[in-house]
Amino acid sequence: MSRRYLFAGLGVVALAAALAIPAVAHPGWGAGCWGFGAAAPSAAVRGSVTIDAAVDRVKEALGALGYADLQPKEVMEFSNHFYVLVVEKSTGKGAMELIVERNGIVRPEPGPNMMWNTKYGHMAGFGFGPGMMGGPGMMGPGGMGWGPGMMGPGVPGYGPGYVPGQVGAPLTRERARQLAQEFLSRAFPGARPDHGTEFYGYFTFDAERNGKTFGMLSVNAYTGQVWYHNWHGRFVREKEL
Repeated sequence: MSRRYLFAGLGVVALAAALAIPAVAHPGWGAGCWGFGAAAPSAAVRGSVTIDAAVDRVKEALGALGYADLQPKEVMEFSNHFYVLVVEKSTGKGAMELIVERNGIVRPEPGPNMMWNTKYGHMAGFGFGPGMMGGPGMMGPGGMGWGPGMMGPGVPGYGPGYVPGQVGAPLTRERARQLAQEFLSRAFPGARPDHGTEFYGYFTFDAERNGKTFGMLSVNAYTGQVWYHNWHGRFVREKEL
């Protein structure tokens, strides 16, 4: 067994122990959502949280987990939930992408945030407990860039000369943005990516049309693969923090 998988396994064991501890100070976060016990939600959590309350929930979660260097930078409200961009205070670089459900539960965003994030994601050895793979159908068909063969060649975003399994120098932000534009031009004619955010191992861009945000997509910094986020629903509004 490699050292990497050994560490990942130990992390899961540690979280399993944490799940056995009742969540007295943070009711309603739920088992498998940041590793807190499944206590009954409070009256405030049972209702639909506001955009500001969603940010407060993320701050509580980051503080409880000891992430002193992380802070939320942006929150976006979608019809399905809230999306919160978390960055490192020390570097300003994107750290992780979180989802706050309408009932206040905080969980990692599925997709690139967990599978491509080389520092904070699941593939980097950080486990989030049972249910960590996110919503239903995450690895199934239906999303732009998902479907059969998603991890192989032929997926929108793979540049000329790409060799499966070969990892070279990471892409620049501008090159990643070009690949995002190529994908959007085919999937959503007339759409364009914004400036984007650089994370460890990938970039995430808002998808815009006529100056208005309607979606989101990520580009792998090593393979150029594009992954469209189709789990958010309709965009409502956003707020810079």
